[in-house]
Amino acid sequence: MNRFFAKASPNALEKIGHNFNEPPKPKEVAGPNSRIPSRAQQIRNLQTHSNKKNPYDILVIGGGATGTGCALDAATRDKNLSVALIERGDFASETSSRSTKLVWAGIKYLATASASLLSTNLITSPFKTVDDFISEFKMVFNCHRERKYMLEKQAHLCHWVPIAIPFTTWFVSPPPFNHPLFSFFPVLAPFVFKFYDGLSGFSCPASYVVGKKKAKDLFPQLSDKDIKYCAIFYEGQHNDARTCLAIAMTAAENGAHIANYCEMIEVLNNKETGKAEGIRVRDKMTGEEFPVYANKIVFSGGPYTDSLREMENDASADEKGEKKPFRQAVRAAAGTHVVLPGYYSPNQMGLLDYNTSDGRFLFFLPWQGHTLVGTTDVKGPAQTLPEPPEDQIQWILNESSKYLSKDLLVRRSDVLSAWRGWRPLAAADPNSEEVSRDHVVYENPESGIVYVAGGKWVTWREMAQDTIDKVVDPSMKCKTLDVTLWGGNEGYCSNLSIMLIQKYGLSQDTAEHLVRTYGGQAWDVCELAQATHQEWPRYGVELARNYPYIDAEVRYACREYACTIEDILSRRTRLAFLNRDAAMSALPKIADIMAEELGWSKKVKADQIAAATQYLEAYGGRVPTKLGCDMRDATYRDVTDIFKAIDADGNGYLDLKEIGDVATALGFPMDDDKLKAAFSEMDKTNNGRVTLNEFEHWWNHDTDSAYRKNLAKELAIGGEGDIKEIGTGVMFG
Repeated sequence: MNRFFAKASPNALEKIGHNFNEPPKPKEVAGPNSRIPSRAQQIRNLQTHSNKKNPYDILVIGGGATGTGCALDAATRDKNLSVALIERGDFASETSSRSTKLVWAGIKYLATASASLLSTNLITSPFKTVDDFISEFKMVFNCHRERKYMLEKQAHLCHWVPIAIPFTTWFVSPPPFNHPLFSFFPVLAPFVFKFYDGLSGFSCPASYVVGKKKAKDLFPQLSDKDIKYCAIFYEGQHNDARTCLAIAMTAAENGAHIANYCEMIEVLNNKETGKAEGIRVRDKMTGEEFPVYANKIVFSGGPYTDSLREMENDASADEKGEKKPFRQAVRAAAGTHVVLPGYYSPNQMGLLDYNTSDGRFLFFLPWQGHTLVGTTDVKGPAQTLPEPPEDQIQWILNESSKYLSKDLLVRRSDVLSAWRGWRPLAAADPNSEEVSRDHVVYENPESGIVYVAGGKWVTWREMAQDTIDKVVDPSMKCKTLDVTLWGGNEGYCSNLSIMLIQKYGLSQDTAEHLVRTYGGQAWDVCELAQATHQEWPRYGVELARNYPYIDAEVRYACREYACTIEDILSRRTRLAFLNRDAAMSALPKIADIMAEELGWSKKVKADQIAAATQYLEAYGGRVPTKLGCDMRDATYRDVTDIFKAIDADGNGYLDLKEIGDVATALGFPMDDDKLKAAFSEMDKTNNGRVTLNEFEHWWNHDTDSAYRKNLAKELAIGGEGDIKEIGTGVMFG
């Protein structure tokens, strides 16, 4: 699969990488410091280091959290171990940058494990049930260990965030997780969370409970419905893309040869043994192709691992070109996330709905000054662009409104950005249909290639350890539990933001952002900051209004292997994830800086701008897209706006004339019979008046109505355009 997903013609996205009309000839950009080679040097390392007689010891394909973790683990086991890694896009460009930003220890898996143990399966299949429970409980215990490692050893990248669960009843029906015991979860929650704290040796801040009044003080955005109490527990939070890049840079610092925008295009097999001995690589920035040889190859492609395995299968074809049967081993599951303004969540406190209308978890979290709302998995094929389904956005907004005050009803136009990421669900064996909740490491006995898939963000280190354990001598012990990632050692301290403000005259928001993002490397970033020619701040030219990102970050990112404008907008900064419109506004300034840093010609710069624009359009924003969505549900706020727009005389209900006038004004006039039929669909009481409640129910349930479809097409809830006036009412068009 191509790194970019074609959407338009001419295909601007295809031009970024190997398909330039005019291949870029970038300047030699230095690495971030003397300990890290530049990307150009890393490409030369890959081209010259290995050959059939002198291969790398380990070659990793995939630059997400697990792949970079494998490179780091291998590079730190023995300094004589030669390690290489390639990634077809940017580091963390797929799954690893599109998470819910939590370093969480698996409270959901603790619940599902308990539900399984206490089910009738304990009677019908006692041994298997107990074995499954022990396996899943061990997975949760390992998540706690890894979370502790991240929050204590990588404090420059991670922090604790409190998460509240409001309970409005003492008994839940139907029960969560389809188990009657969980009907009593409101009563049991305080004890469950204390047990949860204990699994990590009480290294996390202690969980606690608060009454209704205190809950409203802590979380004033909560609704006024009858809240019994709130249980509050803690999870870790981080900037996932930056954490992945820190893992990659730490691997490079320890001698691994790593390069982004290098795509595997072929597996090279030894003709005598049939084992894989290397791969053929294409540098997508220049189009140049070259072989890389290795004793052991690791596939870590996340939800795209099977596309790598297909190339492996192609290489094993016999002389007649016949391939061996191929069975998918990785299934993808998507999670959609929506970003709302920061005022929807209180400062540094999140909310969890553990029992949504379809049984999924819904997190409502403060992140980077905004509110991030995200779901758990919905199975579906992975794709490389982050296009979120409109139906999922609407579902999230509706579910979010359940616990919020009526004064804060979430509107569709409040969505600043939305995206979708894919989690790889791996089969325990490529010949098995059973999907594992944990990670899987498997070696193809014929090719010798190892693949790793599954798992969660928090277990990246454990997954890497299990993978490298399989491919190196057992005497080489894993050392990553003692490794502090890039930015956490030299130059980092608790007062670093104050020191940066004092030396460079930065704004406080920018200084704090730089420390949270780069740790001790913030010193190097600030050295590249340009003067603002203002009284304050004196240095650090902003990229977008009301955001802490500055020009120096773009220059520094080019030293940390950024190659495209998309890299800056999505992962080196998080503008695209936070606010699509702000990212669009910053794009020209970023293009100018990158063109200067990387030596782009006018043609290359224009191609980059076109590709970045097209990429940003794949994010959700304030205006919904109708393409491919059912538009089943609308938010209460949106339906209210539409109702008021139709209610021309403002009397609080709709009559037949108002329904007909709006249809005519919007360009789909109706004859008397069709008009009366449409009105009767809404008027359930047959009293000649349609109330807001009737209209809302009709909108969200009578989706086959021709009148409703025409409204959805023309109005902002399913259309495009700006506010316009229809008759005497104001309507979204």
